[in-house]
Amino acid sequence: MVFSSRESLIEVIRRLPLGAIMSIEPHDCPLILERSALNVILSEDSFVKTSFVGDVVEPSLEEGSVIYIDLDTIFSAFLNLIIHSAKNLDNLLIFRPEIGDVEKTMAYVCSLFSPYIKLMILDSITTLYYLLDSKAPSEVNRKIGVYLSLLQSLANKLDIPIMVTSLIRAKKVKQAESWLTSPTGGRALLKSKVVLKLNKVFEHIEINVIKHDNDVFVGKTFKVSIGLKWSEN
Repeated sequence: MVFSSRESLIEVIRRLPLGAIMSIEPHDCPLILERSALNVILSEDSFVKTSFVGDVVEPSLEEGSVIYIDLDTIFSAFLNLIIHSAKNLDNLLIFRPEIGDVEKTMAYVCSLFSPYIKLMILDSITTLYYLLDSKAPSEVNRKIGVYLSLLQSLANKLDIPIMVTSLIRAKKVKQAESWLTSPTGGRALLKSKVVLKLNKVFEHIEINVIKHDNDVFVGKTFKVSIGLKWSEN
């Protein structure tokens, strides 16, 4: 079923048995996000991440404008497959900054002020490390922290959810011969109020709520079908 409001979704969540996985429809995905907040989306699979983001973007276009900073360009490449039936694609504004353009793009986006903006996405922080590769790692981390602070301020000002995606990478621990997985930009992401971790399970995406400003969501798992078929041309 498609929920009519966030309140109706929360009402069902409260009745869930402990550990239950709740099935939702793609159009329900925006209801999991928090307004006036950074919502971090973690995934090991860039296609799963992109499919979920598409599920959030499509219904948001029905309400107003969506600002999309597409750093890894996957969303743009598969736009026609991701957005199946949106009637308001004119409301989607996509930025694809290249090396040297990131700071100018972020400054412009963070200066926007319009009641028609309903959602903003920064996709993904992982790519920032490549676009800002002329900087020292500490300088890149500092800039990412500044960008996230500016986005949080914008989320508060516009009272909208802002999504920030980050791919989970594995790093080898020198002391112990093992691999540790962590999201790119990990420390900077601690400022976020919502953290969702995505996993592909058969033909579904499992959405694990790691952190949320609304306690009713914390620890819950949602399941949504993957509408995007990557074998299509």
